[in-house]
This record gives sequence, C-alpha cells and structure tokens, in this order.
Amino acid sequence: MAKPLVVVSSENAASVNIRDQILSFVEMDEMGQGEWRCDGFGMIEYLGSIVEIVPSHDAEYYVFASTHKSESGSPCFTAHTPGNWGGAELGGGPRHLNFAHAGKVKEIASKMGELSGALGWRVSVEVDHHGPSLETPVLFAEIGSGASEWVNAEAGKVAAQAIVHAIRSERKFPCRIGFGGSHYAPKFTPKIVGGPFAFGHIVSGYALERFGIDDEMIAQAIKRNVDQVEAAEIDWKGVKGRTREKLISALDSFGMKWERA
Repeated sequence: MAKPLVVVSSENAASVNIRDQILSFVEMDEMGQGEWRCDGFGMIEYLGSIVEIVPSHDAEYYVFASTHKSESGSPCFTAHTPGNWGGAELGGGPRHLNFAHAGKVKEIASKMGELSGALGWRVSVEVDHHGPSLETPVLFAEIGSGASEWVNAEAGKVAAQAIVHAIRSERKFPCRIGFGGSHYAPKFTPKIVGGPFAFGHIVSGYALERFGIDDEMIAQAIKRNVDQVEAAEIDWKGVKGRTREKLISALDSFGMKWERA
C-alpha cells in the first residue's frame, strides 16, 4: 500500500530547510539521490517550482513543504489545500480542486500553533489557491513570508515536526467546507487551529465573486475530500449578498447543510 510522501523542491528554500530538519530527527533510509524512506512515510526531492511539481512517485497523499509569500512579509506558518476555483495564475489547472485531506491540514496547523510559541509567529489556514492539480490528496505546509524566515532553522523544525506529527496521527475530526472571507480564512482558521473542526476546501469571497458559482465547482468542493463533508459554513459578511444567494441555492440543490460562520 502506498504511504504518505513529503514532497520537496530543491529550488525552494523553505522546502530544503524542512527536509533537513526532518532528516535531523527521523531515521530514514536514503534510497537514492533525493529519496528517503522510513516505516511510516517517504520523502522525495524534485526539481522545479513547488507549485508546479507533479510527483512521479505514488503516495497515499502528498505533503508539499514550501515557502509562503505575502505582501506584508510578516513571519508566519501556513497550511492549506491547493486548488483553483477559477483561473490558474499560480500553477495547476483552472477550475480544478484537489482532493482535500482536512484532518491532516488541521493536524499540521494545530501543531504549528503549539510549537511556534517561542517564535511568536502567526499560524493561518489559507483558502484554496495555486497548483499543482493532482488526482491524489495533497496539502501544503509552509514557512512565510520572506527569505530570512524560509531558512530559519527553528521555523524549519516547527514545520518539520508538524508534518511528521500529522502523518503519524490517526485522529479523525468532523469535516466541513468553508465559503467566503479573505485569503487567511479569518472565520475558519480559529475553528481549525485548536478548534473542533477540520475544513476541506475553503473558497475565498474574492474567488466566488470573480469566477462565479456553478454546480460543477460546488460538486468538487463537496465531493473531492478524503473525509465526508458534514456541513458547509459561510462567512456571512465575507460573501456579497447576490453571490451569497447563489451559493446558498447551489448548496441547497446538493442537499448540503449550511450555516453562518
């Protein structure tokens, strides 16, 4: 049976940092250039942009170790499911949501929060964005937001320990999907990081407004999840009125329970 796989880009500073930290505390056998294995998971290093890597090795699911960039440049840790509600400006294919592994995103983000106290960095779960587009479940664990943070050994250790913790965890959580709000999912992150729920797909209010709502994308948001989705939550002020009405109508048509976040 395929095992989880940590995906590393040799061209991505945070990715290399996290790789080195994993190897510092997990005993892994080197299988060849850029490939390591242990009982519970593997780690593979590829060339290329982290948001464009399509792994050639099979896995139960992929955890991409990555940089995070932001305009503010604030130090942070982030985790999220990649995918494109509309266009594909940052890799992957348009109108393609990956299979979300909500519980693993929750475990990584929550553990980052537990371990990052000494650094004092913010932890956020981001909305779906960027590539790659795969047919195997995939999630990103990231260090942000600038060059000094990406190579910070302590930050690399936090991200590495969070990834390994999530892979080894067998815990299950009630799964929801979220709609609306800004990039860092302010209504949903507190429910994930230390809260009771895991969230699969989270779609920003901006994406809903820009690219619209249709049955195909709503179906992807509901169905392309490892865990069965029990409900949708809507950031009420984070979705404009007319768009919100269309969203509710679409969710109702699929029989999906929804509530205000």
